[in-house]
Amino acid sequence: MENIKIDFTKTSADGVYSFSDALHLPINHSYTDEEIEAMKQARFDNWLNMILNPPAPVEEVIEEPAIIQDAE
Repeated sequence: MENIKIDFTKTSADGVYSFSDALHLPINHSYTDEEIEAMKQARFDNWLNMILNPPAPVEEVIEEPAIIQDAE
């Protein structure tokens, strides 16, 4: 199946963040222009949310190996 690639770039309202991505859709897709724009916006919104609200760091836990003692 052949696909088309729709490259796009979006910039945040304040002009600070710029996002470039691409949609890969079947050549015979039935999406409207409005649906395609909504897909682009959703990808941008999800990316910007991760940039502005990154997940909390995970504390690394290093476990010492267990010491096995011979029973006498």
